[in-house]
Amino acid sequence: MSLRCIIVDDEPPAVDELAYILSQIDEVEVVATAGSASKAIQAIRSHEPDVVFLDIHMPGHDGFFVVEEIAGYPRSPFIIFATAYDQYAIRAFESNATDYVLKPFSEARIRESVSRVRRMGETKKARLTGQELQTIADYMTRGQEVITKVPVDKGGRILLLDTSEIIFCRSDEKQVTVHTKNSHFPVHALSSLDALEERLRTRPFFRSHRSYLVNLSHVREIVPLINGRYLIVMEDNVSTEIPLSRARAKEFKEKLGLSRE
Repeated sequence: MSLRCIIVDDEPPAVDELAYILSQIDEVEVVATAGSASKAIQAIRSHEPDVVFLDIHMPGHDGFFVVEEIAGYPRSPFIIFATAYDQYAIRAFESNATDYVLKPFSEARIRESVSRVRRMGETKKARLTGQELQTIADYMTRGQEVITKVPVDKGGRILLLDTSEIIFCRSDEKQVTVHTKNSHFPVHALSSLDALEERLRTRPFFRSHRSYLVNLSHVREIVPLINGRYLIVMEDNVSTEIPLSRARAKEFKEKLGLSRE
């Protein structure tokens, strides 16, 4: 059974990673990619894929919106939700997902999902049984803690920092630097703050500004400025002040539970 796939994700590194994994699987073809819900709906309508790997958390409409919009299509594709946030699992099941995979992607797990789609296609089945949903739920809850280390350069050696040690990350024109409580190190093998943000997306880090990525667990204080801007004071040894852009202030406060109901 040859499978025609569409990848929907607003993060290019995630698209590239998944496309590469799928390219290693026999008789699987990525026919299109999309970076938003609206473009995903257009691509599904145009290409009529067999399966869609669909990110849940995207700017604007989310992945569930895509599922709702294509529900009435005469040839509705199988849906495999792909995301870093496993709290969406139950809602994914309720949306009649074929499967649910976590980022960062595992080739073995993607192969497992493709095999599931093949089996369901062969039996002409469109909906998962309660037992199959339970199997996916068990997979999601059996200790899926991802060990994430950040490689940095230290005196000619590569030091692997635990994410809990990182207070914030900063990017300038030359390099990306990771700051701990008492020191700082250039990041090894990751050329941009975007790439580092992708690696840390399962951890409590927030892009407060185009040049800064902060660990929300190490925010000490928030200082209001004029025009809806703020400074974030971090818990390092010099209480570094980091800008919070006005466009990101609302999401930042929501992450920390500071928004008014």
